[in-house]
Amino acid sequence: MNDYRMAKFTCDSCGKCCSSFGSFISIERQLNDRDYYCRYSLTRDLFPVHVNREYAGEVSDRYSAQSGTSASPGKKPCPFLCRKSGGDGFDCAIYDSRPPACRDFRCYRMLVYDRENQLIGKVIGAGEIGTSDDTLARLWREELAPLPHAHPPGGNDPAWVKKVTAILAAHAFRGDAVE
Repeated sequence: MNDYRMAKFTCDSCGKCCSSFGSFISIERQLNDRDYYCRYSLTRDLFPVHVNREYAGEVSDRYSAQSGTSASPGKKPCPFLCRKSGGDGFDCAIYDSRPPACRDFRCYRMLVYDRENQLIGKVIGAGEIGTSDDTLARLWREELAPLPHAHPPGGNDPAWVKKVTAILAAHAFRGDAVE
């Protein structure tokens, strides 16, 4: 059992997680109107995906438009990142069949609160924090970012979380690891 608080990850559909994932996930072959074989370039793994009905046409059109063209280098969105109908945010067209790399990804690993219980920071990965609080930013830079951190797939390193939450608490902050 952990002796630290856990927060539930809540997606706000911003699309930032997948906005540059197109460099890593490519469609190898379309099998039918909703099924594809894809490749994860970092491991060269081939995996099947099934596109949600709502986005089948959009993904198929995008695949047809890119077929036969050479991929341009640099950041590009995941081929399965689709704007929600109504235009308010983004959805993953293959969410139910997404690959392990996507299942394990978390936009942030910890939420940080001040003494008034206001959210003032989000830990992104192991070495970066998003905050506008100067005190928290300095604490992170000087004491927390240098801590060694194991990055187990789909989770947080319990020893790292314990150290970070203790240091935050000593400075009147609270850190809740995200499950």
